[in-house]
Amino acid sequence: MIVLDTNVVSEASRPAPDPNVVEWFRRQDLLDLYLCGPVVMEQSFGAERFLNKTGSDRHVRALDHLISKQFSGRIVEFVGPVPRLAGKLRATRENIGRPISFSDAMIAAICLAHDATLATRNVRDFDGLDLKIVNPFEASA
Repeated sequence: MIVLDTNVVSEASRPAPDPNVVEWFRRQDLLDLYLCGPVVMEQSFGAERFLNKTGSDRHVRALDHLISKQFSGRIVEFVGPVPRLAGKLRATRENIGRPISFSDAMIAAICLAHDATLATRNVRDFDGLDLKIVNPFEASA
């Protein structure tokens, strides 16, 4: 199971995505790729901001398609023991002087609870969390 971070989802929807990301997606079994609740929230926030700013709902429609078609049944939620784990991660990182955002703590906790790999460009944001991480933006990923 590979959970896609917001930056990977956003890159894939660009008119001219990074060639390394395109190649990385080409090599994946698409049924192994998942979204998670916090990433859907971040995507929704961006889509709604764009709608409010421009009046165009194209990103809202794209997100609806992503959720209902492309990732139907493959969205991991922030439930059960995951919220407590996220709180622990935030406290641990704060204690070592490396605070982590709410969203990143939620995403990391979901990945850890499900033994999933996180696909992200922002590798440093997740340092020290014992996460399996892949960076699709790197040619070697």
